[in-house]
Amino acid sequence: MHFIRIIIVFLVASILADAAAAQDAREHTQTAIEPRPQNAVRAILRAFDKYAIVALGEVHRNQQAHDFIISLARDASFPGKVNDIVVEFGNARNQDLMDRYISGEAVSPGELRQIWRDTVNILVWDAPVYERFFAAIRALNRGLPEGKRLRVLLGDPPFDWNEIRTKEEWERLVPRRDPHAAKVIEEEVLAKNHKALVIFGAQHLMRSSAYNRFSSKPQEMNLAEILDQRHPGTTLLIWPHTSGYFISELEPRFASWPKLSLAFVKGTWLGTMHIGEPTSSPKLEELTDAFLYLGPVRSLKESRPSPELYRDEAYFHELLRRDKIQGGFNRLELEELKKSLLRKP
Repeated sequence: MHFIRIIIVFLVASILADAAAAQDAREHTQTAIEPRPQNAVRAILRAFDKYAIVALGEVHRNQQAHDFIISLARDASFPGKVNDIVVEFGNARNQDLMDRYISGEAVSPGELRQIWRDTVNILVWDAPVYERFFAAIRALNRGLPEGKRLRVLLGDPPFDWNEIRTKEEWERLVPRRDPHAAKVIEEEVLAKNHKALVIFGAQHLMRSSAYNRFSSKPQEMNLAEILDQRHPGTTLLIWPHTSGYFISELEPRFASWPKLSLAFVKGTWLGTMHIGEPTSSPKLEELTDAFLYLGPVRSLKESRPSPELYRDEAYFHELLRRDKIQGGFNRLELEELKKSLLRKP
């Protein structure tokens, strides 16, 4: 009985400590410095005066994020500030094909689709915002003199899905992703004294070692940390506004912010916000440098692939094969697509 009382006391104390920590965090956000939201396009263009790399964390398939990327690239000042755009959604095996396409050469739709379909992650890049991005940069380059044309660098490692037959083979690919992207940036951007916009999933573009003090298993260095370690001071990290991560709970405090605003977070109440439970997660300013506000979470839309893409039976069966190798990560979406196809003649 005495032992049970000790356990109860311990649990109550733990709950009270967590609640106190959460309350302290909430109170601190009320008293810390107010962040200064700025026009995001203007702020990012100014950032290139200081940084060689501006790394924009992407929420996969987010329509507003991709609308913003297009508006940024189309700004008249962008080609004078930026040489390259490095993206997650392309297999580097197809870099020559991408160079041809971006320069305006004729490339068939079937060839072009290989760029984003044959990546380590499957299915996600079939959303129309990714093909639209490549087409937008190609169109932009048509109006630029040769010396100002943008180059799109494909950041996913080069490999051939025809040679991947087991989960073990696929899992050996996954750890290559961030080191390969860093190598591309080092060799094709920094070594040439270029400047680049980097568009990768947000998990690749945060200082994830901040989580190490909450875990006995250290985080592997991601793209952001590889660049920070090898090239300190060259990269500005931007975290996108999205649901979850507890930041969405602060939506009332963003009510006065214009959509598509950028704010630097260090020393502000936003920077001191924990990304999860305060006792088990770092502050936002430990993970990133700036915060991109896209608009209220309820207004954010997802870009979804058309089910018609999957009437190509050879491609759909290949997706099923790849998904089985990966362990079924995309099983639910593939099942929905299959049902959708069966409902239509």
